[in-house]
Amino acid sequence: MSYSDLFHILNSHKVRYMLVGGVAVNLYGIERATGDIDLVVDLTEENVLRFSDAMNEIGMRPRIPVKVEDFGNTVLRKSWIEEKGMMVFSLFHPQHHHLQLDVFVSIPFDFDSVYKNREVMGHGEKEISVVPIETLIAMKQQADRPQDRADVYYLEKIRNK
Repeated sequence: MSYSDLFHILNSHKVRYMLVGGVAVNLYGIERATGDIDLVVDLTEENVLRFSDAMNEIGMRPRIPVKVEDFGNTVLRKSWIEEKGMMVFSLFHPQHHHLQLDVFVSIPFDFDSVYKNREVMGHGEKEISVVPIETLIAMKQQADRPQDRADVYYLEKIRNK
């Protein structure tokens, strides 16, 4: 099971998602280590169902003791945010420990307008939907951790070429 398998299954299930975080930074041309895949998924009921089906098909499991389908429950997601301060729903693959996925539990931007401007990198079965560089920079600026500040510095150099 590889990263490309993950994106292939998301695409085959027609999940509306965008890659954000360190792997997105890598795809924009900046080499840096990262341990997981960060996604923003359209949180409409239909899309979350497709996402859950895709995760179940490849055997991804939540890190917390819930079912993947629970991610689709808006009331439950809201309680995770309010009561636990959760920002991402983390999944892992029990046989492929390198495959870790963090999915935002709330969308940090207007999904539809950003999705229209996403970058589609690769082609065919290897397509990956990536958040636009401007949105990635804004997300990194908002997070404002040392690694995010470094990412912003290099992403702005790429953007301004």
